[in-house]
Amino acid sequence: MRTTFTFHTAGQLLFGRHAVRQLPEQLARLKVARLFLVTDKHLEKAGILAAVREPLLAAGIAVDTFDGGEPEPSLDLVDAVLDQARRFRPDGVLGLGGGSNMDLAKIAAAVLTHSGTARDYLGEDKIPGPVMPLICVPTTSGTGSEVSAASVLTDKAAGVKVGILSNYLRPRLALVDPELTLTCPRKVTADSGIDALTHAIEAFTAVDN
Repeated sequence: MRTTFTFHTAGQLLFGRHAVRQLPEQLARLKVARLFLVTDKHLEKAGILAAVREPLLAAGIAVDTFDGGEPEPSLDLVDAVLDQARRFRPDGVLGLGGGSNMDLAKIAAAVLTHSGTARDYLGEDKIPGPVMPLICVPTTSGTGSEVSAASVLTDKAAGVKVGILSNYLRPRLALVDPELTLTCPRKVTADSGIDALTHAIEAFTAVDN
C-alpha cells in the first residue's frame, strides 16, 4: 500500500473577482516586458481579449497575439504558433481561454526556451529544465490546465492525441478570475461542468495518482 504522495500545482495561484486587473503588476514582478498571448477568435469576439490586453499595453508591456487557437490543437498548429512567436521574441507567454489555448501556450513556452519542435518533447519528462515565465488565465471552469503538468495535442497524421508531461509545464502564475467565465456559451458552461465532475470522479477512483 502506498503511504506517501506528492502534490504539485502552479507556482502561484491568484483567484478572485477582478483578479485579471492585477495582471500588469504580476507581469512586472515576473520581469515580463514582451508578452506572447495565445487565445482564439471567440474570446476576441466576446471582448475578453481586449479586457486582458489593453491594460497590459497601457502599462507599457509589448503584446503580440496569436488568435488562431482551436479545440484539440494539432502539432501543425503549434508550428504556426512558434513561427509567429519566434518573430516577436517574447520573454513570457500567456494562455487565455480553455485548456486547448493554455496547452498551446505551455508547449510554446517550452520550445521557445529550449528550441526544437513540439515533437521533440512528446512523452514524459522530456523538457530539460524551467521554461520562460508562463501565465495561464482560464475562461472556463472545467479542465484545470492552468495548474497541470500536461500539454495535450493532436497528431493528425497518426490520428491520435499525444501528450507532453513535465512539471516544467506548470505555469509560473495561474490567474483565475471567475468573471471571465460569464461570457461562455451555455453549452460550454455545461460541458465544463461535466469536465469538472469527471475529474472529481477520477480523483476519487484513481487512488494511486
